[in-house]
Amino acid sequence: MSGPRITAAGRVQRLLAVLQWAARHPDGVPVDELCQRFRLKQAELARELELASMIGADATHYDEMPFEVFIEDGLVFVRLFAFRRPLRLTPAEGLALVAAADVLVDRADDPGLAGPLQRALAKLAALLGIEPGQAVDVDLDPDGGEVGRQLVRAAADDRRVAFTYWTYGRDAVARREVDPWVLFPDRGTWYLAGWAHDPGAPRHFRIDRIEDLEVLDAPRTQPPPKDLEASLGVGHDAPQVVLDLAPNARWVAEAHPILEAEERADGWTRATLAVTATPWLERLLLRLGPDARVVAIDPELGSTDLVAAAAARVLARYRG
Repeated sequence: MSGPRITAAGRVQRLLAVLQWAARHPDGVPVDELCQRFRLKQAELARELELASMIGADATHYDEMPFEVFIEDGLVFVRLFAFRRPLRLTPAEGLALVAAADVLVDRADDPGLAGPLQRALAKLAALLGIEPGQAVDVDLDPDGGEVGRQLVRAAADDRRVAFTYWTYGRDAVARREVDPWVLFPDRGTWYLAGWAHDPGAPRHFRIDRIEDLEVLDAPRTQPPPKDLEASLGVGHDAPQVVLDLAPNARWVAEAHPILEAEERADGWTRATLAVTATPWLERLLLRLGPDARVVAIDPELGSTDLVAAAAARVLARYRG
């Protein structure tokens, strides 16, 4: 007769315990020892480890995998990349976690699970400055913050930069020298695309993992490739907006993939941008104020009075 069925929550707790215990043995743990300790049959352990190996399998880069699990010569090896440093969530990641946890709390039948989950949810929501269940807007900084602005200026001046960077997967911190090309947003996070002099290849760097940024006297020796726009996934099939940018707003053309740019006699720049999200465009235009004029816009993004409409919404929220 088989033993009691384990719940989904119990299975997750057991899997985490297996991974954490195995990770404390960098030389590997014999399969038989792991089975005996957690009262698992070899087939059950194999299923659990197979499940673990699929977590994070959709990561864009190996460095973004949360952990690595493999079996070799009868030994189980676990590397817990994502658990060696305090978790640093972007606002978008934090809000997504709050939303998912909120749904789980509503559907949790087990009080033993709902209670701890509610407490964790309340703590995370407090850090984000919201209430659980509250409708929120994710605000992606339109230029990547102070680090982003320094990188944009360095790229415009053809200067090399150096910074300390934490590589997620290897849990390693190293000093990097990079020829900056362009900043681009992806899933609520800003990235720098550029040429990394070690290992001598193009690389993408998350802005929130860059520390101790320094603009060097050395010139940028590797210019952006002609196909940079395509490599960032921004193409001519995306909705477009044509902007006239004042001289002190030219950083926009340097910070974002531009489809076309034309220098005008009055010192302004007419730039055509591919846009994947209307809220991002609204925030950018609100920040630029009179230094940007909408010349033409894809109907999918809105109308030329996009800024006025966005400003009216902000004012209504403020008054409300």
